[in-house]
Amino acid sequence: MSKVIISQLKGIVGEQYVIESPSDMAKYLKGSGKPVAVVLPGNTSEVSAVVKLANEQNVKITVAGLVADIKALNDGLVMVMARMNQVLEIDHQNLVVVVEPGLLHKDLLEKLIEARLDFPPEPYEVESSSIGGCFAIGDSDSKSFQYGPTRTFLLGFEIVLPSGEIMEIGNKCIKNVSGYDMIHFAVGSHGTLGIFTKLLLKLLPSPEVKKAVIARFASIHKANATLSTLIKRKIQPTRLNLLNANLAQGIFPGEGQLVMVDLEGFTESAKTMANEIAAVMTLGGASEVKIVEEAQEYENLMNGWLKVRAKLKGKPESVLEFAVGPLKMGQALTKLEEITGDLGVYPGVVIEGLLGYVSLALPEGTQKETLAVKVNKMAMSLGGNVSGLLGTRLRCESYNDAEMWSDTTGLLNEIRRQFDPKGILNPGVILRA
Repeated sequence: MSKVIISQLKGIVGEQYVIESPSDMAKYLKGSGKPVAVVLPGNTSEVSAVVKLANEQNVKITVAGLVADIKALNDGLVMVMARMNQVLEIDHQNLVVVVEPGLLHKDLLEKLIEARLDFPPEPYEVESSSIGGCFAIGDSDSKSFQYGPTRTFLLGFEIVLPSGEIMEIGNKCIKNVSGYDMIHFAVGSHGTLGIFTKLLLKLLPSPEVKKAVIARFASIHKANATLSTLIKRKIQPTRLNLLNANLAQGIFPGEGQLVMVDLEGFTESAKTMANEIAAVMTLGGASEVKIVEEAQEYENLMNGWLKVRAKLKGKPESVLEFAVGPLKMGQALTKLEEITGDLGVYPGVVIEGLLGYVSLALPEGTQKETLAVKVNKMAMSLGGNVSGLLGTRLRCESYNDAEMWSDTTGLLNEIRRQFDPKGILNPGVILRA
């Protein structure tokens, strides 16, 4: 990249916000790429101007809230949105908030506590996730059974397209889409269709109470059986998660597999539900059952869960994920052990019970794709499949339909080309079906 371009960037955002020193850039980067500079814009106009310059000069840009994954980015720019971190409006009457994309997820939650409001989606990373990243990644979380998936909390946004053009979409109304849903189309695009510069989010009133029920079990199968019992009895808490003993050590002291049940809601109904859940756990053979009511203990427990979840999500190359119907989980675990052997010795097993979702951290040296083929066949026999782009390909292969895979990836890539003909935004991202 020429010194002329660097000089132009400094003219746009200010000299102190263009970082060229590798040692100074390091705190904003992860991955093996070699960018030329990190740029920190301060407003929408600066984002637009930087993108226009990059488009004209055919310079690649990787975008992040605080820390960028720079795989496939060599001789390009990293745009970090950390300076754009303000809450612009809290509208109590309409239960919405307008924020800038670099606002940290945890900082938004702290602001909303003061206003007795809530933003339910889980952060991708407890300490470093931004709100822009929350929707750029668009991942479902373990609370989505109660609150709906992450995308439902985005009502609109301002976005800078790969051309540098600024576009505004959506409004404060819940019903604000006719025809193609362009609001949610951008969710999960990983910044390949444009760069969020403002986001309009739906809020909820804060729950009256938050508490949890935790229980320890000798085996994953016994623990999962209690999850199935709760679902059959139509007990539907906020989260219903199971972690194997290896992962549980980092969350709550004790021996065995850990079941975590989260309850957010009204005081009396949460109390009644907590007692009923505790009784089910005891009858199901738990060695230890506890209702967590003290606020700090509850926060520590949930932060521990989020850190474990982020750790698994941050290592996609060594974690295999699949989904089945929640009440078919018992069959899935039995069949899974026929493929993998004893799950208790795996580095990590997480079951998000209400969603029927499993994350399996693989032992070192495991050939993920070879295992994924077997697991996908098993999951499909129960009506599910392996998750993500890998799962889409394996499903197509299971049906012996190469055309389906070609059409799916071709459509995604064509949409991306329509928005970004030169492919300048987030070059390391492969879009998922």
